Amino acid sequence: MKKIKKKDEEFDQIQIIYLLAGIVILVGIILGVWFIYGYFTYENRENTVINLKNQEENQKMCKYQRILDGVCVETNSEINPKLVAVMIENHSEARPQSGLSQASVVYEVPVEANYTRFLVIYPANISINEVGPIRSARPYYLDWLSEYGEAQYMHVGGSPVSLDLIKKYKINDLNEFYHGWYYWRSTKRSAPHNVYTSSELWNKALENYEDNYKNQEYESWKFDNELKMNKEESITHKNSIVNFVEEIKISFLSPIYEAIWKFNTSTNKYERYQMGQPHTDYDNTPIIADNVIVQKVTSQVLDSIGRLAIDTIGSGEVIIFQNGFFIEGTWKKEERSSRTKFYDSNDEEIKLNPGKIWIEIANERTKVSY
Repeated sequence: MKKIKKKDEEFDQIQIIYLLAGIVILVGIILGVWFIYGYFTYENRENTVINLKNQEENQKMCKYQRILDGVCVETNSEINPKLVAVMIENHSEARPQSGLSQASVVYEVPVEANYTRFLVIYPANISINEVGPIRSARPYYLDWLSEYGEAQYMHVGGSPVSLDLIKKYKINDLNEFYHGWYYWRSTKRSAPHNVYTSSELWNKALENYEDNYKNQEYESWKFDNELKMNKEESITHKNSIVNFVEEIKISFLSPIYEAIWKFNTSTNKYERYQMGQPHTDYDNTPIIADNVIVQKVTSQVLDSIGRLAIDTIGSGEVIIFQNGFFIEGTWKKEERSSRTKFYDSNDEEIKLNPGKIWIEIANERTKVSY
């Protein structure tokens, strides 16, 4: 009996030891969970505080924001400057161009044979020594031009239809054929790829034809004013999110008229390439963008020369590239003078990054890959 009692006591002691060990382990787990929760809660709280501080700093730094491109400006008078729109060609003999890198908004659009030409929008108050080569107008460019109030339109002639519409729409027109003193013909290029202008000349025109610029009001896009991703965040997203895109290819007429945009995670900007080389201005300034918008349209060939009609009013597909990612959605434009807006799948207007905006108009003959 004594032996049995002794064994029972030993068994009870073992049970107590196991029980105590279990309690210690359980307490350890609870403390570990509490510590981890507290750590991440603290981290999240700290991140929230940092983000709020960053947003507050952003707001303080950007008291005045330009309507055209969302860029911060120093004074209230710079929020809505007068605008100048210039037709810049992209013919192989016109490269490298001058002034593309300094544009706020650029539309690249097919013309005859699906080679491209640029409608380039500048705030008139910037300083730029040379812009060009400048070429002729086409009717569909006027529909996008009309979204910017009565911006001064600089071109060298145009198709018969476009010249008629310029009169009909009462465009603030500065055709080189009739206002040649606001342009010059450079000796470094052969005609017709040798017409240029400058901010000094267009500001003289704005002063001399002040009555032609009666409407300076237009609707702005929406801009996202939060801080952009840094390099580390971009790489993290690249490794975990399927819609990260490093390269966009828009083949209008390959290989000469093929635009390639490469995303740089260090700068959070897109760098433009043509013919396999970085696309730079004549002074070797690289052409970059904060937003690349691919707007898909329908077009029709009108005549034996190959002139096009492009549907600019209505709606269609759009792909917006920013911060290394893409958003698929819909573009909508109700009438000629109304703003082309871009909407996501929830019909919410897509916000753009403040900065340079390139809009690539892609018709049926244009191949887009990314």
